[in-house]
Amino acid sequence: MFNYSLNVGENLTIKTPCVKSLSDIKIENKQTSDCIINHSIYPDGTDVTFTQLADKIIISSNKELVKNDDGTYSFMN
Repeated sequence: MFNYSLNVGENLTIKTPCVKSLSDIKIENKQTSDCIINHSIYPDGTDVTFTQLADKIIISSNKELVKNDDGTYSFMN
């Protein structure tokens, strides 16, 4: 499992070229008093969870994020 953290004010754009339609992604959302959790499974098997806390966002995935030349990120296949 690969884990990443973004602090308040940081941005991260992740490209998902394997997605033709939002309905292609299996999405599960949960909200608690402490956080918002978005769990998504993409058609290519990428499994990623975004946990939004008051001061940061934690990204956990079964695939590594790699930085593209344009500054965006993609999941490594």
